[in-house]
Amino acid sequence: MDVTLAAEHQELREQVTEILGDELAPLIRRMADRPRHGAAPDDAEIRALVWQALTGMGALGLNQSPAPGDRRGLRGLAVLAERLGEVLYQGPLLDTVLASEALLRCAPDPGRERLLKEIAEGASVAAAVRDGGVRPYDAPLAAGATGDTVGAERRFVGFAAEADWLLVPGRTADGVHRTALVRRDQPGVHLRRHEELGRGELYAVRLADAPVTFWLTPEGDAETAWHELIASARTLQAAYLVGLARGALRLGADRLKERRQFGGALAKQQAPAFQLARLATRVDAAHLLTQQAAWEGDTGRDHRLTAGQALAMAATLAQDTGRDVLHLHGAHGMTDASDAQLFYRRATVESRVLGSPARVRADVMPLLWERGPAD
Repeated sequence: MDVTLAAEHQELREQVTEILGDELAPLIRRMADRPRHGAAPDDAEIRALVWQALTGMGALGLNQSPAPGDRRGLRGLAVLAERLGEVLYQGPLLDTVLASEALLRCAPDPGRERLLKEIAEGASVAAAVRDGGVRPYDAPLAAGATGDTVGAERRFVGFAAEADWLLVPGRTADGVHRTALVRRDQPGVHLRRHEELGRGELYAVRLADAPVTFWLTPEGDAETAWHELIASARTLQAAYLVGLARGALRLGADRLKERRQFGGALAKQQAPAFQLARLATRVDAAHLLTQQAAWEGDTGRDHRLTAGQALAMAATLAQDTGRDVLHLHGAHGMTDASDAQLFYRRATVESRVLGSPARVRADVMPLLWERGPAD
């Protein structure tokens, strides 16, 4: 694999960097910061501005390919996700992209085309798959007797309150994988926001005979399709965490230049400088592994193993970087005025929403044995 970014991906990174520039980045970091038991900030205007900017640049079309059946664009999405992680973006963009990919895997249908058109025009989707486990697609799902309603509970659904649709995969009582697309504002959809460490946008979602707008039925083997989709989700989450670690690392380097001890900047002392250098090496390694997973997905290879390895590596890295950068900030880093505590909080939560690193490694271990020593 060529590790250098293709020209179109480099252009994409520059475009996203320009959109999420120095003026907007501090606002994005605080965009979903919800103090415990406190009033939510009025950031609807900022959220709408960021969503319009990202969708306006074509982010929702990066996974759509010019040739039927040729799914290109996971590397481009990984570039986007990494940059979003650097600014601690919270929103339904990546979930919406995954929902779009799930729809593209279904047989052509007027309902499918209508939903893809709505997404292309800016409708958002929250994927109800985050539950802290490694097999979210196996969570219980109950279809109504007539097939037009669904019942389910999902513990950690990001951005559910602002999404237009909920994508709910699961396994029915007879062992069949099914996925429903449900409008968030329908009767039977109940949301409860979590008071969690990251002070973000995670919700407990309960569906009680909620009307189903569309049942997603992948062409070919449904089991294989959803395993591949989970691998894509892991790849993008890994890229987001790599970006988060990179952003925290930059924050730590800036702090070392400002903080002084014994008459000089901390950046000139070997111990903290070497600490950041070790983290920088790990960030580059996780970035390359994530790009490898994305490249495998784009070229039609089985990227389940590499995606799991990338997520486990990036999750551990994000936690370590958030902790060490917070430590380098000293007491100031733990105050609300510092962004160091934001990176630490988000790393703690985001590194576990698709399963802890240990559980993800355990999930992909059989794939490693299947591949054998030759690979």
